[in-house]
Amino acid sequence: MKNFNFLIILLIALAACQSNNTSYKISGNIAGLDSGVVYLVKAQAGAPLMVDTSDIVNGEFSFSGEITIPELHYLRLNDREYFAQFFLENESIDVKTYKDSLSSTVVSGSPETDVFNAYLDELELLSKQVRDLQGQYQTAIQRGNQDEIDRIEIDRKAALENMKVFAKNFVRENSTSVVAPFITLSQLTQQLQYDELKELMDLFPAEISESVYMVELKKAVDDLGKTAVGVEAPDFTMNDTEGNPLTLSSLRGKYVLIDFWASWCGPCRQENPNVVKLYNEYKDKGFDILGVSLDRDKAAWLKAIEDDGLTWNHVSDLKYWQNEVAQLYGVRGIPYTVLLDPEGKIAAKNLRGQQLEDKLKELLQ
Repeated sequence: MKNFNFLIILLIALAACQSNNTSYKISGNIAGLDSGVVYLVKAQAGAPLMVDTSDIVNGEFSFSGEITIPELHYLRLNDREYFAQFFLENESIDVKTYKDSLSSTVVSGSPETDVFNAYLDELELLSKQVRDLQGQYQTAIQRGNQDEIDRIEIDRKAALENMKVFAKNFVRENSTSVVAPFITLSQLTQQLQYDELKELMDLFPAEISESVYMVELKKAVDDLGKTAVGVEAPDFTMNDTEGNPLTLSSLRGKYVLIDFWASWCGPCRQENPNVVKLYNEYKDKGFDILGVSLDRDKAAWLKAIEDDGLTWNHVSDLKYWQNEVAQLYGVRGIPYTVLLDPEGKIAAKNLRGQQLEDKLKELLQ
């Protein structure tokens, strides 16, 4: 039945690509609202960009125009109430909602949005499994039941892997839709290796090659190629906690873990005890760590280092997500790690927890 549903979605996507419409018309109705302003908005360079506005008259509003390749857009009521997300394409798109229940907005007439919503519906089910397991994990920690903690952690990792596999399969089965590069860019660039991403990109047709998502994805994959497993890690110099410059290549001769983190990152702080344990176990066997912080508050950065007992080298330019090393290594989320061999080549990426421990055992024992 799932394969049949995916076939339907694929046919919808194909139909969208074959549409002969040369303009779009958005017709909207907000029941219970007589007046106001609706803004048509899209995200550009990580910030909202207003595309158009429409006055509400007796609950009705509309937009019209042309778009070359579908892109994800949003509708905003007045100053701040976002109530719809959809892929704007040259179709007749209908939006219906209620003044007192904007979360129940229904968008129809956009085949690309239908594909996207099918993805979101399944993803929400998988995400709920992960959230439930995280809740069980916290309860097990409070009870101090190590056997239960270990069991739940195995289940949680399996659930996260299921989410990644689902996203990959969805992209493959809907590769003609512009939603496919969007999902790949937003969900998979941090989870997949360079070769896997290249394989997915090769599935996308020429008709969507100029999509903003394809352009950004190509750049992201090219950047990943510069930090792919087996290549020499890009060298860099950045100031340490005392303001002295530290160069990555000066640490050659050992296996070095570049650990991207920040004091404000909850998952990073949760992972730190494991990293401390591995450092203490392997530091005398040819292992070192270089922490690269995406902090912007030096006092908070230094306090987190002390509180978590992170006794290795640390650097930061205090530029938050604009950290120059994070940009160089294509980091899109933290915690994130890059493991280098003694010659400075990348041996593995994005290993944490048991995976990192297993890799170090393989290399150093």
